[in-house]
Amino acid sequence: MLLYFAKFHKNVDNQYEVSFPDLEPYAATFGYTLEEAIQSAHDSLAGYLLTQEDFNEEVLAPTEDPDKFKITAPDFLVPVQVDLKLEREKEQNKLVKKL
Repeated sequence: MLLYFAKFHKNVDNQYEVSFPDLEPYAATFGYTLEEAIQSAHDSLAGYLLTQEDFNEEVLAPTEDPDKFKITAPDFLVPVQVDLKLEREKEQNKLVKKL
């Protein structure tokens, strides 16, 4: 399991922009609602990490202490956890179903 912190920012259109300070600018997404943004954050993080794994690219280790990020209100951090083994299995199941 990997846990990265996602930074959430509500923009002028009331969308939640999401980025991962440890992985900027590579893993980013948004959502129209907070719930959608949280799900999109998980999907974005999983997709990025799986792609890095596929290409044998190094991924920076997640920062364990959220206080190291300089986040100012109204922005906020949300921990996003990804199980790469489980995500890989889901990906393989999707491929099998399409064939």
